[in-house]
Order: sequence, then structure tokens, then C-alpha cells
Amino acid sequence: MNGMTVAFLALILWSVWRGAVRRFAPEAGYLTAQLVHLAAAVLALAIAWQGSEWLARWVLHVPAAQVPQWMAPWLSTWRQSPGMVQLTLLILLYLILSTILKAWIRPLPAWMMRVIPRRLGNSRLFGALLGTAAGALSALTVGAVVFVLLQLFSIPSLQRLASGSAPYQTMSDALFQPWLRPLVGRALPVLSENALAPLAKNISLFAVPTGPGSETGMLVVPNEIAQLSKRITAGQTTDRAKAYALYEWEIHHVQYDWKKYNDYVNLHQWDAQSPLDTLHTGKGVCADYALLYADLAHASGLTVEIDEGIGGTAVEAGPHAWNRVWDRQHAQWLNIDTTWGAEQDAWFNPPGFAATHIVQQRIRIEGTENA
Repeated sequence: MNGMTVAFLALILWSVWRGAVRRFAPEAGYLTAQLVHLAAAVLALAIAWQGSEWLARWVLHVPAAQVPQWMAPWLSTWRQSPGMVQLTLLILLYLILSTILKAWIRPLPAWMMRVIPRRLGNSRLFGALLGTAAGALSALTVGAVVFVLLQLFSIPSLQRLASGSAPYQTMSDALFQPWLRPLVGRALPVLSENALAPLAKNISLFAVPTGPGSETGMLVVPNEIAQLSKRITAGQTTDRAKAYALYEWEIHHVQYDWKKYNDYVNLHQWDAQSPLDTLHTGKGVCADYALLYADLAHASGLTVEIDEGIGGTAVEAGPHAWNRVWDRQHAQWLNIDTTWGAEQDAWFNPPGFAATHIVQQRIRIEGTENA
């Protein structure tokens, strides 16, 4: 059992013990209050997400010249850390709703003790049974919080704990994915219309097409990037392991450049940069993520593609760029989106990738067997 599974088990056992000590009637009041708080959290989540998605449509597209000076820092924070703003809004709404409900739920334990027969109300056995239900509900709540955090932020240590916890995976598959994910699904960055032209020009500077349709190219990788790639993939023996190591490194070391996005959308100015620039600045848009990843992957001997097309998100669809890596051991392509991965660590060969990524052009850079 990993740490998260142990935490779930400890939470349930503690609740069982607490229920036996409290006995049935007080525990019934506590469980009812817990259910009311959970309802408040779900309502706050729904309101916060709908409101933040509506605001995001305006925040990400309003021209900088139309923004009052006092709002500029707020908009900049939103654009650079949308997840943090959404989480803050969620917490504030929950605190407001829970405060309103607190006056109603405070008398519940005493009311339960009055209406429940004395013998039943004093039962430790039934108190322990209710404690089991309360513990399961608490574990479910903790799991939901973990799920929301992983949707909002890239937290590798938490992701590893969640992936290794069978109870969490069961909750995720049965409840969080079908019921909670639609509430927390949020916009992921794509470029505005006609952004593919400068992207193609950027690619042509570093990948030299050798066949019709720019299907195959040669990539010249700077030594600094090549050495970094070898350090990242040291000890990895399979194509998938190398591709994943590079994906994890890039999503945690490169941030989305909202200034570059705004320069293009609002000023029609494309700030060209090389993969080495992306490495040094730690910032870029989808083209820069894809180009840097291609350099890293090629330097490690992988066959990699730079894919251009349309990325579809919860809010909009627009021009986008990502990568594919050929997994020789399993004879399959791995779909990789480091741009979206930097926002949500969930875009290394996920199921249903084609539903959100429509490819229009590919440049393939063949790998080497001995790299």
C-alpha cells in the first residue's frame, strides 16, 4: 500500500473509533452535517467553475489597450496562473456557503439525540457503523480534493501517489471522471486563428524537409540541448521511458508565455524564438514547446514528429502544436502534448487524444538506433 492508500485507511479507522466513542445519536448528527458541507462544496465548485470559465473567455481575449490600469495586474495574474485564480474563487465560494449553512447544521447533533430512542442513540456498535460511513465520506472528499488539484496543477509527487493508490483509482474511475471532471474541465491554451503561418516558418528554420508534404526532416540539435537530453534520459532503456522522462522534465521547466500569446493575438506580432531560447527563458507557446521537445527527443535517439493542427478545449478550439514519438518496443506512436501537460499533467499518450487534437501537417525527424 502506498501513502495515499494508508491515509484513506487511517481516516476510516479513526472515524470508526470516533463513532464508537460518540455513540449513534451524536454521530448521526455529525454525519448529517458532513453531508451538508459536502453539498456546499459541490455547489461552490459548480458555481466557481462556470463563473471562471465565463470570465476566462473575456480575460484571455480582451485587448490590452481596453483594460483599465488598475485591472492590469489582476488580468496578468489570471493569464499566468488561471488554475490558482480558479482555486481561490472556489475556496471563497465554499467559505461563504459553509458559513451560511453553519447556523442550520449546528443544532443537528442535539436534535438527533432528542428524536432517536435512548437505547439506539447510546449504541456504540451503531455509532461505529455510522463512523464507517462518515470515514468513507471523508475519504471520498479527500480523494475529490486530490482530483481537483491534479486537474488544476502539475504536482508530480501527488500524481505518483494517486496513480499508485487502488482506492483512489476506483473512486476516480467510478465517480470523479464521470461526475467531477465535467465541472473542473477548463480551457487549455491554443493559439488564435492564422497562427499556423509563423509556426510553420519557425519549424522550417530548424527542420529541413526532405520529402513532399514536409513529411521527413533533419534536425540540428544544439549541444546544450543534446547534453540535457542525455542527462534526463540517463538510465532509461525503452523509447516510452525516454519519451516520458523528457515530457515530465519539459512540463515542469517551461511555462506558457501569455505575453507572447497576447502579443500575437492583440498586436499581431509573432515573437520568434529558437528551442535554445525556450530552454534559457523557460517560456514559450505551443510551437516552442513542440520544437524544444523535438530537439530533446531527437538527441536521445527517438523518432519524433512535430504535429500542427487544431486543438479543441472546453472553451474554444484553435491552432495548436504537439508531438508524437515512435515507440519501437511496442510498435506504436505515443501522442504527447507538453503545452497542455504544463497546465495539467495528463497529456502523455492519454486515451481519446484524437478527439482534442486534429492534425493538419506533420514533420517527422527519424531517430537513431544507438543514441
